[in-house]
Amino acid sequence: MSDWTQLSHWLAPHVAAVALCGLRLLPVCFLCPVFGGPSSPTTVRLGLALALALSLHAAGGVNAPPEATRLWFFGGLALKEVLFGATVGLVAALPFDAARTGGRFIDLFRGTSAEAALPGVGTRESAVGNGLYQMLVALAASSGALPLVLSAVWRSFGIVRLGGFVPTEAAAMQVVGLAGGAVATGLAIGAPVAALALAVDLALGLASRAAPQMRLQEVGTPLKILGGGALLWLSVGLVCERLLGSVLATDGALHAVLEVAR
Repeated sequence: MSDWTQLSHWLAPHVAAVALCGLRLLPVCFLCPVFGGPSSPTTVRLGLALALALSLHAAGGVNAPPEATRLWFFGGLALKEVLFGATVGLVAALPFDAARTGGRFIDLFRGTSAEAALPGVGTRESAVGNGLYQMLVALAASSGALPLVLSAVWRSFGIVRLGGFVPTEAAAMQVVGLAGGAVATGLAIGAPVAALALAVDLALGLASRAAPQMRLQEVGTPLKILGGGALLWLSVGLVCERLLGSVLATDGALHAVLEVAR
């Protein structure tokens, strides 16, 4: 029994450190598509969080506070790590949410969506929104943004120690400001298509008043769908550049949140 007691006392700090690291990384793996995101299987996300937690403790030297071996203290630290991990994951996923928001905004004004184009699929996902989202994931994986985001999350363990997260009003306002910036980016992406759709409606409305006998409203929807698609195709390079710039700015955004959260 003494050997088992010594072994449990030796293992307890390591198990607590790996568990706390995993609890911080788990929301990141579930929220940020760079680490798997909602589209990956749950087992893959759990395995990635565990593998990163083991590497952080074994190779990175991230250790838990001494009181983490006590059950009540561990519960409080675990709650802090889950909350902080959700904050980090939300900030890391904001550029991809901006891409999806911009696509939905475009489809809203074009009058088309995946449900309208493919009614048999039964999905309510925006076609352009999902396309921009997947395209940004591919760009982030192929352009070197993945190691940048991973290093930013990795450095969070050096800036904010395990159990050292303090949920303050400044941290909450920082996250709210970053979320507002992501929404603004999405709206800016869809603004040209929205302006085109409104211009088509205005032109057809004026033409209908000038020639009431002509039924011009029937051509409004095809014009908006085709014109919006053509404008999106012509500006896809600028859209990708802006969205990829948002991903590359994740390092600075996370650093700003970490500075007010420790």
